[in-house]
Amino acid sequence: MLSNLIISSSIVVISLLFGCALLVVWWHYRLPRHVALWAGSFTAAALGHGLRTGGALWPAQDVLFAMLACHASVGGFTLLAWGFRLREQATARAVLAGWGVATIILIWAWVDHGAAWRATSRFITAAADAYMVAWVVATLWHKRGPGAVARWAMALFGVYIVGVAVAAGLARPGGVISNEAFIAVLSIGTPTGMIGTGVMTLLIVVADIMKGLHTQANSDALTGLLNRRGIDEAVARLRTCGQPVVVVIADLDHFKDVNDRLGHAGGDDVLCRFASHLLASVQAGEVVGRTGGEEFVILLPGCDVHGALARMELLRISVPAAFSSDDRLDRVTSSFGIATLHAGESLDAALARADAALYRSKREGRDRVTMA
Repeated sequence: MLSNLIISSSIVVISLLFGCALLVVWWHYRLPRHVALWAGSFTAAALGHGLRTGGALWPAQDVLFAMLACHASVGGFTLLAWGFRLREQATARAVLAGWGVATIILIWAWVDHGAAWRATSRFITAAADAYMVAWVVATLWHKRGPGAVARWAMALFGVYIVGVAVAAGLARPGGVISNEAFIAVLSIGTPTGMIGTGVMTLLIVVADIMKGLHTQANSDALTGLLNRRGIDEAVARLRTCGQPVVVVIADLDHFKDVNDRLGHAGGDDVLCRFASHLLASVQAGEVVGRTGGEEFVILLPGCDVHGALARMELLRISVPAAFSSDDRLDRVTSSFGIATLHAGESLDAALARADAALYRSKREGRDRVTMA
């Protein structure tokens, strides 16, 4: 009994530590709601094992505590699966429905209160927990790298939980194994599973924070497009593919007049709408960024200058229509400069040639595309 109390108490402490850590990170960094659900999952796990410890310390309330511990276990795994579904922006209806069904069956087992109710409740709880873990694995099914590691770790944990369900069935009154044997099976993998799941969720949260910081560092604060640093990284990635890259600089014509007439807020709105139009006009694998002011950069991998010229002409023609519904604006046009990024050439050199072509577009009357 003492060893079981020590194990249960350890799991309570471990689960509370993970739950508090996730809750603090979620609150401090204003992270998405799935992190709060994970914090709730470990808090529920701590509650469940705390109830089991309480049942051992107060035998008169053992039956009540055991029933509540089963509900806490199912609730904890439900919150874990719900968090993973929410993180991937996937529906969690099946997860929540499973929670509801398991809760009803557990209540029915409690009300029926037959001789085998404890074994039945344990089996239902383990089966529901395995169901929730299966949803976590399904959510991570197509992930690669760290996501694939997390998927297989959760799959292994799910296999263990299925083993717990089998052991619960075998430990029924008159079954082939004793209650002590079931407790041993429960004690073997539960602490490891809790620690592994806690470390995994914390690592996922840290990775998401780092990804967010990286995105923020590489993004233009106004338009959400790549900034100059992000464009540099995009060029480095494209060059690893060995494809030719055409560099285009796009610039809104007479933007200073727009700013003077509409104010900075109105000018920012025009920039954002132009950025959205550029982003909607490129194809998959192509890159759009903003280098400052009204100047934007488009990277066209695998495209020659003649193809780029034809596409930018179509884009130039489409710009006025993108602003035609705004009565505050006169006809909005844009100018373009095109250059090829040669092998071994720096991006700065290609941008300088594209900028010179853009300047010729401006000098020759604006609203036109010029090749370097």
